[in-house]
Amino acid sequence: RSTVSRRLAQLEEELGAALVVRTSRRFELTDLGTALATRATALASVLEESESLVRRATHEPSGTLRVAAAPVLGEEVLPEILTELTRRYARLVVDARLSGDYVDLRRDADVALRAAPIDDASDVYATKLGTSVTGFYASPAYLRVHGAPETPADLASHACILVAARSGWRVRYGTRDELVTVSGRIRVDSFRLARSLAVCGAGIVSSALMYARPFLDSGDLVPLLERHWTRTPIYAAHASGVPAPPKVRAFIDLAKTAVARALPS
Repeated sequence: RSTVSRRLAQLEEELGAALVVRTSRRFELTDLGTALATRATALASVLEESESLVRRATHEPSGTLRVAAAPVLGEEVLPEILTELTRRYARLVVDARLSGDYVDLRRDADVALRAAPIDDASDVYATKLGTSVTGFYASPAYLRVHGAPETPADLASHACILVAARSGWRVRYGTRDELVTVSGRIRVDSFRLARSLAVCGAGIVSSALMYARPFLDSGDLVPLLERHWTRTPIYAAHASGVPAPPKVRAFIDLAKTAVARALPS
């Protein structure tokens, strides 16, 4: 009681006005004291709400999460990730963009899925999600007519289905990767289309195993040159600093599970 009385007296001195009426029988607020108490109560409520908002913002994913991914990779794993994100977090909105173009993580996306080495930049943070295996495949019908390549050099004499501007395929020789020049009369801008063409017997395709696996299981495609298949790490990358915002951390946690499930065991 003595501490409260002393603090109250200090406040009145600072304000230059009486806030309470003191007698031996009563202790009442003045009009100014009542007004100040009302405002102080409201301010305390605003402060408490503000602190609660900050706590939620730093722990619960909310706002808009901008996701970027290459088309085939995104189509393969994002449905599971985004469905679970929106199921768990009611205050989160997701904007996903699929493109083969380079995405600037500092400006155009909060997080990106990348099946490629990450640029050595001090403000870009990457979490490895798994390793993708890229192999070579052809249909049984194509192999009956043209035979199977026995070495990577043999690919030069086969009808290869090219994607985008690529005219070379990476192959593994022991502990190193090399680029082998290939050619073909069909060039497309879609890995899915290239895979479908291979299933139809149009030629040999180079594709990630995760995309080809259903067709291997069905017998529509046959694996070729398996000793020379290459491996590419898959990352979730962001430029949001450390620790990353809750919405980015939530995405990465779910991406680990989704990518691991999509990759061949």
